[in-house]
This record gives sequence, structure tokens and C-alpha cells, in this order.
Amino acid sequence: MPEWEVLLSVNEISKSFPGILALDSVSLMLYAGEVHALIGANGAGKSTLVKIIAGALQPDRGSITIGGKTFRALTPLLARKVGIAAVYQEQQLVPDLTVAENVFLGKEPKTAFGRVDYRRMLAETGELIQTYGLSIQPSDTVGELPLAQRQEVAILKALKEQAKVLLLDEPTAALTGPQVTFMFRLIEQLRKQGIGILYISHHIDEILSVAQRITVLRNGKNVGTFLTQDVTKEMLVEKMVGRRIAKESSFPREPSGGVVLEVQHLAVDGGVENVSFLLREREILGLSGAAGSGCREILRSIAGLLSPRKGQIKLFGKPFRPRGTADAIQQGVLFMPEDMRKEGLVLPLPFPRNITLAKLQKVTSRGVIVPAKEIQAVQPYIASLRIVAPSLWAETRVLSGGNQRKVLLAKALFTDARIWLLEDPTQGVDVETRQEIHRLLIEARNGGRSILLFSSDLEELLTISDRIVVMHKGTLVKEVDNPAMVTAQELLSMTLGG
Repeated sequence: MPEWEVLLSVNEISKSFPGILALDSVSLMLYAGEVHALIGANGAGKSTLVKIIAGALQPDRGSITIGGKTFRALTPLLARKVGIAAVYQEQQLVPDLTVAENVFLGKEPKTAFGRVDYRRMLAETGELIQTYGLSIQPSDTVGELPLAQRQEVAILKALKEQAKVLLLDEPTAALTGPQVTFMFRLIEQLRKQGIGILYISHHIDEILSVAQRITVLRNGKNVGTFLTQDVTKEMLVEKMVGRRIAKESSFPREPSGGVVLEVQHLAVDGGVENVSFLLREREILGLSGAAGSGCREILRSIAGLLSPRKGQIKLFGKPFRPRGTADAIQQGVLFMPEDMRKEGLVLPLPFPRNITLAKLQKVTSRGVIVPAKEIQAVQPYIASLRIVAPSLWAETRVLSGGNQRKVLLAKALFTDARIWLLEDPTQGVDVETRQEIHRLLIEARNGGRSILLFSSDLEELLTISDRIVVMHKGTLVKEVDNPAMVTAQELLSMTLGG
């Protein structure tokens, strides 16, 4: 390895939470011009370590060295001052502000009269956007942007701070194929400028293509740092979980039942035009499409979050137009969104309450929640999904991303909904949890549920879908009746209009 400049050194960092040793004497180094990947199963300590480096959490023991100075702990302000910028999995943005206002937040330029210089903010943000070839505009309101473009804003904000060390926590989790390619080009551009990038992701294939070195965490410990060229995907997975995991294969298909949901000539603001398809009982119907394809708009119109402009949706043969997600749940249709922290879960609540929230009448007596009844009701789901938490009343926000995703699935099971509408259900989870979720979905299907599944992971669609409908620029362009006969490359070509 070349004698690169050490930008960041993490020295014997330990961190505990009630009931959990999140990090146990973890050390690593980050060099200038290096992409250093940090991987591990859900709950391994990756996000905790990133937050300590960024100053959002304080370590119990250990130190951090950057720029030749050693710190017992950092604060967010001090971390930014010494050249560390973080882009978290849960983006730290203000949705009601514009892109430019978010980029300059706390460092707004002023006019000679002491007022915020909006013209300068827009101009400088526009120059940054042009420099890095982003698809956003300075005047866009962040809350109205898709998740993928909000990720661009978060990264742009970090770049504006002229960071020497960039911490990227699941940077491609919300991105589709072409956007991932763009992200890799941007990372390579930053690397060549001498920026050190600590890259956290569950996508091992992309790590092997973008990183120079890889550190593996397991149960809060560093089990090794490896040159990318010296390891394989199978080796890394085994080091992450401590044992060998069998390669996942397609699940056996079973005959589907009658039609449960019918979409007829649907048109929705956002680009969806004249889309028709059927969802049958005991079926997983995959939705495949790139950004702007209309897949998310279709799910949201069925869930009652968007009003169709034209067309009709039928549920068990009757017109279905819910007045929102609560009304849809009452009629047996549950929506599980991609952005679970913003739309799917109430993070300050104990995680059992998130499971029961959509059907509280199951755990109440005379209108009052009975805690003992609630715990008894959720225990089977905690056990079957292997939800790991510090305690039964732990707040949902302290759970790892994978365990939060399991809580959302437990909520779906608890509601007894017959139809599930899913957006990227395995986003941000490790290999083992991904397989667990796939098994759960197959069991739910075999138990009589019907699932409409959008996933940006084409391999996932091909593995668990009974059929796949392909969307391109708001129209349905292809229906795949036998996913086992289609490759990921062929499905990608379809989604891109080929």
C-alpha cells in the first residue's frame, strides 16, 4: 500500500447504551484519497461509530486523531471545524427550505445591510450543482424532492463545508441504477481531490467496486481491515455474521387465487398515465421502474396518499378510494413506505407501540391501552422476526436500521391486512436480515396475503416475485409472467425503456 497521508485515526473507541455494548475498542485509519468501506450486520455498530466521528455521540473510551490533533470527543461544531462532514442515512435537512437555504444553513451570506443575501446563495449553490453535475435546482423546496435528490442535497451541503473527511452512511440506499452510477462518479471525483471517504453500506457488490480498503464490524468489534483486492463477497459476508450463509435462490411459486385488487386506466399527477394491472390472492406482484417511472405514485394512490386524476381502483371487485392510510388499513390495505423513519414509524415511541399503533383496539380495554396485553400481543412477532432491542420498552429510534425495518413488517402482520403495498422493504439491511425478510414475505403470501412490491433491487424482484410489471416514464411497458426466466440485465433494459 502506498504511504498515503493519514487524515483520520480512530483509536480504541468504545460506546455503550442501556443493555448494549455498541462498540468495543474499535480502531481504524482513513487515508487521503481513499474510499474506506465500513461494513457489518445490522446492529454491528457502524452508524454509532460514524456518529461518534461526526460528534453527534460521545464515546465512553478512546480518542480520535485528525489533522495531527487528538480529541477525547468531538462535537458537531468541532467536527465541522476540523474538516469532518457527515451524510447520515436519515438526512439532516429542513424540508420547508430550498436547496440553497439548506446548503447555507447557519452560514448564510449577508448583504451590506445585514440581510440574508439570497441572490448570492442561489448563485453559489448553482455553481456547486453545475460543478458536480447534480440534477437539483437551487430554488427547489427540499421537502418536495424525491428521496434520491434529497440525498444529493445532503451531499452538496457536506461539500460546501469543504470537508477533508466525508462520512457517507448508506449513500445509495435511496438510489436506482443510473443514480448509483452517478454517485460512484462523484465519489471518484472527490477521492481524486484528496478527500478521504468513510463509506457505510450493506451492498457488498458496490463496496467491492468503489472501496480501496474494507473494515468489518461484528457485534461492536473490528474483526479485520482488508484490501479490497484480497477479499470476495462470500468472505466478507462470512466475516460479518461469523458463519457461512447459503446463497439465496428463487423461491418456489405457488398457484395464485382470484383477483383482489384491480387497477384500471389509472392516471396520477406525477406522470402516471393509463396504467392497468391485476393483483391476485397469494401473489407477490413486483413493480420495476427507474426514478420517474411512476411506481411510487401508483403505490401512494392505492394507499390513499394521492388522488387519481383518472381511472379506477377496485378492491375485491368494488370501487376503492381510501381517504388516507388509516382508512386503507381499515379496509385491509397496508402501505409500508421506503422512508420508514419519516412516514412509517414514530421513532420516539417504544417499538411495541409502533407494532400495535395501526390496530390499537386489539390491546385496549374500555379505550385505554393495557401494557401487559400489548406486550403479550407483540411477543410472537418479536420472536419470529428476531427483533433485537435493549429492552421491551426501548424507543424505536435506538434500534438499528434493520430492526426498525422488522418493526414495520411486524406492524403489517399485526394489522391483519390482506394486501401489502411495499416500497424497498429491504433497503439498508444486511444480507442475513434481507433473507429473513424475503422468507417472511413468502410466508405471508403463502398464508393468503397479496403483496404489491416496488424494489429498486432488481435481483430482489426476480427472487421473490410471482410476476413483475415494468414501468417506464409513467406507463406500463412490459409484464413478466415468469421472473425465473429473466436476468437482472434484461429487467434493467426493460426499466430503461429497452
